[in-house]
Amino acid sequence: MRGKIIAVFAVIVLMVGGLSYTLARASLGSISASGEAPRALAAAMAQLQVDGLVLERWLASHASGPRLREPFNAGTAPARAEAATSAANAIREAVAASPELAKTPPSLVVLVDRKGVVLGRNASALMRGDDLGAVYPSLKRAIEQGVTGSDVWVSRARNEQLLASYAPVRDDAGQIVGAVAVGTALNDERLSNASERTSGRILVVAVQSGDGLDVVAKSRDASPQLVSALTASPAKDGALHALGSGRMVDIGGLPAEYRAVGQALDGYGDGRRAVLLSIAELKAPGTAGALLWPVLGVTALGLVLVVVAAYFLDAYVSRPISEIEDGLLAIMNGRTDLRFGIEHAELGGLVFRLNSLLNQLLGVQEDETDADGRPSRAPASASFRDALEVDERMAALSADEIPADAKALLEEPEDAYYARIFREYIAAKRSLGNPVDHITRDAFVARLKASEQELGQKHGKPMRYKIEVRGKEIVLLAVPLA
Repeated sequence: MRGKIIAVFAVIVLMVGGLSYTLARASLGSISASGEAPRALAAAMAQLQVDGLVLERWLASHASGPRLREPFNAGTAPARAEAATSAANAIREAVAASPELAKTPPSLVVLVDRKGVVLGRNASALMRGDDLGAVYPSLKRAIEQGVTGSDVWVSRARNEQLLASYAPVRDDAGQIVGAVAVGTALNDERLSNASERTSGRILVVAVQSGDGLDVVAKSRDASPQLVSALTASPAKDGALHALGSGRMVDIGGLPAEYRAVGQALDGYGDGRRAVLLSIAELKAPGTAGALLWPVLGVTALGLVLVVVAAYFLDAYVSRPISEIEDGLLAIMNGRTDLRFGIEHAELGGLVFRLNSLLNQLLGVQEDETDADGRPSRAPASASFRDALEVDERMAALSADEIPADAKALLEEPEDAYYARIFREYIAAKRSLGNPVDHITRDAFVARLKASEQELGQKHGKPMRYKIEVRGKEIVLLAVPLA
């Protein structure tokens, strides 16, 4: 039995220990990641918006310079193109030298006319004549409205992956003649830099490509497996929902140790051009590993306590059972005078009944006196042991429902009532062929009074009985007197 107790409780301790470790590790992960991803997303979003706004303000302050007006005043198209390229090179050098823009060096500087057609770009004759206003409508709208703006320029066909800011260029009369646009690289280095300057969490920028999601930039901690998970459902669906709704959306479908949120990159174009994702990784593996040893220690202590408790429990239960088994074997082998003297809180009642059973089987008169030699129960009632079956169906009746013969029972004197009931009971027993020599009137009346008193307390009203014979049984029908 001891081995069974140890095995059962050892399994329980191991299950509780393992479950506690699992839940603690999950809780640590939840605490670590629950608020990190949204905070990191908000910080990175603000950083990228500030970068675009600073560049817009810088361009607005320099767009009115005479150097930028020259390309628009040139007489021929080649002259305008060469002048635009020269002006774009100057703008690029000025942006690179500006302290507030040093962290976001320009990759592209381009001058466009009022329709958004490229006059020239820095360091190259490429793009001359390209209709950027048709490719990026927000640029054309900004020129028409005469305001600064920023947009996400991502085009696989044009090999462009930029965050662009632009400002209108005006002539001496204040009329808008075109715009200057500066594009900064939207690449892994840019996002890694934004992550380091804000939260240090993983950042990803993606755009919609048909029904899919195209990841265009990611910070350095984003693994290929994580990127693959982002471009597959349900992570892809969550990112597209964030892009379409403009709200922050939880991104599912990532490995268990990651939690991600996404939101459309606000402040660029119409605010639906790209989605920015922030991914928080569970940073508690060291804590969870350190937690493992205390859990193992507590589990080991639990197992030791199980062994000790099983030993004492086995001794407490198995020892008296073993004594009873040995005693019964001795009685079977002829020691009919053997009785059990075991004192036990749980098994004491069983021992008493075993001794009583042995006395009845072996015809030995039981000692019914207490430790002081006093009788433990009245001899009159103790001599009558027949079972009395009581029918309580009428006991719950109200005063109006009490049958008429109840009044006769109520008015019958007590001595006459008990004498009559005793006679009817003896007559019923004899009619059934049952022995009645062992039934004395005093014992029967004592039992009947005790039964009436118990039933009256149960139903809250006085009771008396009627004798009824039902088949081979004698039943006491309880009749309420009130």
